[in-house]
Amino acid sequence: MSIGERIARIFGSRRAGNDVEDLKDRLDETYRSQIALLRQVRRGVADVATSRRRIEIQLAAATQQANYLDEEARQAVAQGNDDAARSVLTRKVTLEKAAAELQGRHADLKLEEDKLEAAALKIEHDVESFRVRKDTLAARHTAAAARAEINSATSGINSSVSDVGQAMESAERHTRELEATADAVDELVAEGIVSKPGESADDALGRQFDAALDGAEVDRQLQEISTDRKDDDGPDPLQK
Repeated sequence: MSIGERIARIFGSRRAGNDVEDLKDRLDETYRSQIALLRQVRRGVADVATSRRRIEIQLAAATQQANYLDEEARQAVAQGNDDAARSVLTRKVTLEKAAAELQGRHADLKLEEDKLEAAALKIEHDVESFRVRKDTLAARHTAAAARAEINSATSGINSSVSDVGQAMESAERHTRELEATADAVDELVAEGIVSKPGESADDALGRQFDAALDGAEVDRQLQEISTDRKDDDGPDPLQK
């Protein structure tokens, strides 16, 4: 991959990162809107349920009142008072009509409540699915960003290590050269070829001459020891 392609990919990834951040913001806003809609539907379900229960209470009261009027009409008939019985039954019929209307209203409210409850369950399911997808996308984006940062850091570390390694190799090579030069100078100084610091050329020459004499003396004494050892051992028995 060329340098131009790498640069283009880097800037492209940055733009993509900004687009993803914008997308995450929009997803969060959409999620909040869905939550608000779900709460609104839940409130609607609660309101309808409250109205339904209120009608149930009214129906129970109407049924109780109708039973009471029916008993009162029976008592009037038993007493021979048909007019009173007719008046009581008229109230009962009116009450039964009102109860019938309440019963119809109750059925409508129950149907509406069931529809709203079903809608709320569907919205709740959709919201949960949306939340899972949103969170999964955010987690994947976070993981991808972290991996990209790790790769970038690793590349930087590898580059730094490579540079340091090259510098260390150069330093070690230079050090070996300096050590070799120092060893050679030390040998020359020891042999008197090169003067020591603060030493004159004549003193260096003297040390060189002394070293030569010392070497010759060492060779002479070694030869003398070897000769004495041969005399002590006597003649070789194999030479008889």
